[in-house]
Amino acid sequence: MFSPRFCRNSGLIALSAMLLWAMSFGIVRSQDTNSKEVQDANAKLQAVGGLGVGHIQSTLGLIGVTADAFAKEVYTAKQVEDLMNGTINGIDAVKKLLRRLQETDLSDDDEEYIDRMVNVYNALQKEAKALVTFAKSKKPADAELFDAARKAAVTKLGQLTENSGGPEPKVE
Repeated sequence: MFSPRFCRNSGLIALSAMLLWAMSFGIVRSQDTNSKEVQDANAKLQAVGGLGVGHIQSTLGLIGVTADAFAKEVYTAKQVEDLMNGTINGIDAVKKLLRRLQETDLSDDDEEYIDRMVNVYNALQKEAKALVTFAKSKKPADAELFDAARKAAVTKLGQLTENSGGPEPKVE
């Protein structure tokens, strides 16, 4: 199973993610202008960015809490698989919506930000899949792969939010 240090670190990561979420609203950068139409578009994009980062951080927390619950034998491998499959499918739906948004008239900065959001979602899906693999096998090598996927997701989240003014997530 997971070591006590791993479980403690997963909880810290989840807490850090929630703190980042609280500090991250308004980080989508869009065109600066004073027209009412552009201000409305900016508000909508800021809402998408803030909600997106909040969802990303909540998903990161869910994966971590699920891993902790499995490590403490609260969840079975089947429960982990069901939770993570739902998470993976939900992320697919969000990624499709973000790609549809990119088909509209966005600035280059907004296009790039959405690409970065999708990259974080991809990392979260990889982390969720790695957790399922570990839950089924319980092999130390699969635990290490899960841990590497978790660290990669946290790093990508940090890159996404690096200009938000909030603290960088710590990867141990």
